[in-house]
Amino acid sequence: MSPPDHPPAVNRSRYLGSHIRIRLNRRLLDYSRTIHIYLSMFGLLVMFLFGLTGFTVNHEAWFGATTPRVNEIEGRTPVELLARHDGLRIVEHLRSTFKIAGAMTAFDDLDDRFSVGFKEPGQIWEIEIDKATGVTRVHHEMFNFAAVINNLHRGRYAGGAWSWVIDISAIMIVMACGTGIILWLALSRRRIIGALALLLGIIGTVVIYVYWVPGADARLNPAATATRPVPALTEAPR
Repeated sequence: MSPPDHPPAVNRSRYLGSHIRIRLNRRLLDYSRTIHIYLSMFGLLVMFLFGLTGFTVNHEAWFGATTPRVNEIEGRTPVELLARHDGLRIVEHLRSTFKIAGAMTAFDDLDDRFSVGFKEPGQIWEIEIDKATGVTRVHHEMFNFAAVINNLHRGRYAGGAWSWVIDISAIMIVMACGTGIILWLALSRRRIIGALALLLGIIGTVVIYVYWVPGADARLNPAATATRPVPALTEAPR
């Protein structure tokens, strides 16, 4: 008597459930592999940038990112233009005269002067314009490449478009982590080692946060504390 072509009726539901579960797992793995590969390639530059700047932001002084090159420039703005109190035309004049590329971040119409500020990730302009004479004094700070990418990491002075880049990059990093975990679970021989590495990373991060954050106090300046008078101790009234 030949064996049946299908499994017995009692085990058929178990057989079908197992078969469907394997198909779903294979699809999930295929999708995860595709997303992981192409997502990593699409976001390679920005993920590399944020990984690199995670180090440079933490050690800004090493890379000279806190020491700008300062220029003091003096020019003149037409008094007729100032008398109109037309902020837009004043800003356009400053941009064209002093070759300013940053976004305007401040415009103050004070009693005797205008105070205008421009910023971009690598440069800062602080401008004072005398209303009576039109004398324009420009304080310009230019930072190095490390400071530029550090500000891009923080989203500082970079505008709304770069803010979207940061948001999308954060989503891509989270998705890359998630698909990476799925691909790891598919490797049965690597599950124990991977689980140990994952557990070690989580425990290490938590331990460092609990025991070493926020860190040691700043050092006191001996010269400053030595010259500061010590208040006399008085007995509290009874």
